[in-house]
Amino acid sequence: MNRGPKIKVVEPSEILVDRDGTIRDEPIRANPWLRFLARMFDYSWFFCALWGARKAFGLPVKTDTFIPIEYFVWIPFETLFLCTFGKTPGKWLTGTDLRHGRKLRLDFSTALQRSFKVWIRGLGLGIVVINVLCMAAAYQRLKLFRVTSWDRDDHIGITHHPVSPLRLYFATAVALFGLSFYFFFT
Repeated sequence: MNRGPKIKVVEPSEILVDRDGTIRDEPIRANPWLRFLARMFDYSWFFCALWGARKAFGLPVKTDTFIPIEYFVWIPFETLFLCTFGKTPGKWLTGTDLRHGRKLRLDFSTALQRSFKVWIRGLGLGIVVINVLCMAAAYQRLKLFRVTSWDRDDHIGITHHPVSPLRLYFATAVALFGLSFYFFFT
């Protein structure tokens, strides 16, 4: 029995529109390496700024704790970037956008929750062995399902826009230099 043409029901939140106004059927594929680069860029400049602030105020430059405090200290800064500008410097540099429904920026509460979830689930509190396992699990989940658990929980959409190779080289150089300096030379 033929019931006529099949009608597809689309929720308004499922309509994807590019910056130029064209409607796409599929989102740009999740790119774990761009997201990783953006995060490492952010950590790199932030850790170096934190090192400079500690030096300027005569505080111990590096703390030897089981849970690295530097990752935790980044949470309020990331939250402020996300709710004020809609992205962190690393996300801006790599052309990564976060959206919460139709909003261009996350509200403070959602941004704070996301930052904590990334710290716990994505970074394993920064604890070295747990950190690697959490990042590997998040990578596999992102490749398989195109979404991380923290973005899925808060209904945050991530899109990647084309970015010039020069910006990627710059982000990579800053991330490598900054993290190397901070962890090996401080």
